[in-house]
Amino acid sequence: MKKIVGILAAAALATSVFAVDFSGGVRLEGDLFNYNGTTEGAQALMLKNCNQFWQAPLALSVTSDRAGATIKFTDKDESSFTTDKWAIWFKPMDMLQVNLGTISKFLHRETIDYTHSIFQDEVDGSIDDAFGASLDVNIDAFTLTVSVVPGKGEYWFQDGKSQAASAVNKLIAADEKDDKDAYKDAKTDAEKLAIYLGKLTAAKTKADTKLAADPTDEDLKAAAAAAAKKIKDLEDASVEPDAALKQLNLYAGYTADFGEIIAMFNFADTFKDITMGAGYKNTFGDLTIWGDAGINMKKATKDDDFVNQAAVAADVTYAKDALNAQACVKWLSGNLKDISSDTMKIYSVAKVAYTLDMGTVYLYFKDANLLAKDFEATIKPGFESDVGIMHYEIAVQFDVAKKVNISVPVNFKVAF
Repeated sequence: MKKIVGILAAAALATSVFAVDFSGGVRLEGDLFNYNGTTEGAQALMLKNCNQFWQAPLALSVTSDRAGATIKFTDKDESSFTTDKWAIWFKPMDMLQVNLGTISKFLHRETIDYTHSIFQDEVDGSIDDAFGASLDVNIDAFTLTVSVVPGKGEYWFQDGKSQAASAVNKLIAADEKDDKDAYKDAKTDAEKLAIYLGKLTAAKTKADTKLAADPTDEDLKAAAAAAAKKIKDLEDASVEPDAALKQLNLYAGYTADFGEIIAMFNFADTFKDITMGAGYKNTFGDLTIWGDAGINMKKATKDDDFVNQAAVAADVTYAKDALNAQACVKWLSGNLKDISSDTMKIYSVAKVAYTLDMGTVYLYFKDANLLAKDFEATIKPGFESDVGIMHYEIAVQFDVAKKVNISVPVNFKVAF
């Protein structure tokens, strides 16, 4: 980490003091060896760049006592960078902070694989690097955060007319991308709509005429059906739905001698997708524990009842001297109306590490669903250490399913 303190003078009347933090890193990972138990094929010596936001980004932060900003760069592909993480914060007063751009807010998260909170990927009321705005209220040990999350370039609220126009414009934009010449003289959305509708009508008339001449031709049937479907899609998109709201998230926390208590309420898809959760965390000497519980109520379609889901997670970490051990278990019921092994999952991950003079040895275990009929798990003994400013890791990984895949993954990272 490199810190620079800068001083700017404005018209020789005022000065502004700010701090600039720049951090970055280079990460490479690969396999020394890989054996696929299903195909019984073997491969060796593979390496790739792997700079993700959560691993080794280039990050630039500028902060003052009242405001700040952060931008992060990472690999988009092998030859370019993306700067998708933008954030600005400011404090209109000491107890209030406004966050704009990329925001995150969630219940507890295990620190082995950093998987999502209690509902994992299936249902998750948390905000994880989403684009929106939030307001933090901090009063002593109490914290309250209100977040609206529309997504980048999206509106948080839209009435029916705006939604219909947006849906129609998306269809036109897709067609314009494939046929730019047809739209080159159009200056308004209305003109583009007229061109698009004219194209669809002409295509359907042509397909119907050919089909009438040869009604048994399957290709002509498919062409006529495709033309009719595009017109139907345009008609459906033009129908004005009810007004819509995107994600609204409420988070509250209280910290005292007895530990930390947090609660979260998440409303998405105009309150058709509701998640409520609560958690507790405390440290007792060398032992840290946390637990979360939550329920999700989601209306799958306009004709279906709400599908209620529930999840519970517990995590234990023991750290003393050279020993560090952590285990996390998450139970998820996909449908409370039908609680069975087919609708439930128990996710588990554990890691035990011991630090020696030469480095750290560890044993890693993960099972995505302990209730699955067939045992599937990842077991990985490994070793990690440093050479100067470079950190490296090597392991032997067993991916056990009906067949066993064996690999020797490695990764190397230099951070600055």
